[in-house]
Amino acid sequence: MRCFVTGATGFIGTSLVKRLIKEGYEVRGLIHKKKPIKFDERVEYVYGDIRDVSTIRSYLRDIDFVLHCAAYVKDFGPRNVFYETNIEGTKNLVSICKDFAIKRFIFLGHINYETDKAVGYYRESKTKAEDILKLEHRKNGFPIVIIRPGNVFGPGATTWVLRPLQSIKKNRIALVEYGRGIFLHTYIDNLLDAILASMLKKEAVGEDFDITDGDYSVTWDKYLNDLARIAGENQIKRNLSRKKALMIGNIMVILHKIFRVYPWITPYAIQIFTNKNIISIDKAKSILGYNPKVDYEEGMRNIEKWLKVENYI
Repeated sequence: MRCFVTGATGFIGTSLVKRLIKEGYEVRGLIHKKKPIKFDERVEYVYGDIRDVSTIRSYLRDIDFVLHCAAYVKDFGPRNVFYETNIEGTKNLVSICKDFAIKRFIFLGHINYETDKAVGYYRESKTKAEDILKLEHRKNGFPIVIIRPGNVFGPGATTWVLRPLQSIKKNRIALVEYGRGIFLHTYIDNLLDAILASMLKKEAVGEDFDITDGDYSVTWDKYLNDLARIAGENQIKRNLSRKKALMIGNIMVILHKIFRVYPWITPYAIQIFTNKNIISIDKAKSILGYNPKVDYEEGMRNIEKWLKVENYI
């Protein structure tokens, strides 16, 4: 079976490519700008941009499974950039896949941290992309599966390991509401188990699945301070109220627009850090047979080993 992985050099994409190869699949990985740290000779790497149909059409001609990991992933930025990549890019892939009758189109969506109004163009654009895919399934039977990961962590993770670690080391980090929000930890290997199961279960077609480790006891206070402990840094004591954090975040986004000052906190990040929404994985357990094998403590031990090997700590 042949797989086409977009975003093949990102954290999730890189891990997915390795897993697919291990499971015996043939893999064609799409590279946009970021090259893989190490080229695997068993992987056919190709260059292209999902926003340009002409550059990717030939890559999908003999493909069975499309695993769409590519996205513009930031918690701030211009609306048009998010829409061009996350919505129009997805529509381009779908239009080509319909010509080639692929077996499954697996899309990495966005988990709903809260039930109130969406914050940020990333969540908005990913939600609209999901709506487009669901409509294609209802109208045309297009074989979609939507996987919505939580906060994906593990060896190699940038967003939820290296970036907070860097902020901790520079003493440029604060808890929001004392870090009582839920860290929806999703160990990378558990996520990959869910993705591969969605490729094989016919009952998964047309469905969406929220994927986490199923543990709601870990707060942001615990996770960030566990990272600090692993790195040998002082525990995080600085705290901001949600109101004050939102005020600072909004100001920093404005400063970025005017002066290109990189914001160290944004309204979208605050929504994540103060999330109290419980995400059920019962549907994934029932339909996919999903059973997260790596728990939080084992995940943190693996991260610590990796950080030491790579000389981050």
